[in-house]
Amino acid sequence: MKNLIKALIISLLFSALPALAEPIVFNFTFSGAAYTPGTNSALAKGTITFDSTKLGNPNRNVWDVSSGFVYSSGTAPYGTNIPGLVTALNVTVTGSVGGIGDGTFTLADYEAMVFDTTSDALNLGKELIGQPTSSPNSKAWGQDDPIGSSDPAASYTGDFQIFSLSSSLAPSGAYPFQLATNGGDYMQLVSFAPAGSDIPEPTSFALFGLGLVAMAWARKGQRQCQSN
Repeated sequence: MKNLIKALIISLLFSALPALAEPIVFNFTFSGAAYTPGTNSALAKGTITFDSTKLGNPNRNVWDVSSGFVYSSGTAPYGTNIPGLVTALNVTVTGSVGGIGDGTFTLADYEAMVFDTTSDALNLGKELIGQPTSSPNSKAWGQDDPIGSSDPAASYTGDFQIFSLSSSLAPSGAYPFQLATNGGDYMQLVSFAPAGSDIPEPTSFALFGLGLVAMAWARKGQRQCQSN
């Protein structure tokens, strides 16, 4: 019985520890054909990796490499910068007009990112495009819904944009859920999905291990009581 109590106490102590940092990786695709059907063949595919302990859901997640970048709504900041939120990023562009915007780019080419999951938490374990939001116009995540204004703060459907450094030829955010190549080819976000089958809970493996230890101690305690 004493061993069981000790196991429960240790489990509670470990469950109170800060969440372990684990990467959350999403694959995304921006399509020129979705923006301008029949005339735009630009395509951007990439992956973005977040620190799971810093990614908020729901939240207007904002990352920038310096305080010099401010993505704002009028005079109010769109969200608070979360240093270290994005740990890896790569984008490959093909099919741009004249090949001007083609190429592969990495986190070093970018200075900021906005990932808005709206006021309603999204299911990060599934494709985000098409998930319901609180939009009064019944629009889903991935569909811009400015509610009568170009002000991003008025959008109810969230956002995903990446902003390149001015010194880089990498594609950059142009409008909610859009990306523009260096040559001016506009593309619409058509997919944003987890790279794995599901999103891991940061402490799942640690708690699972503690549970096994607790069970082993409990069984040992029972055997000792029976022998006595």
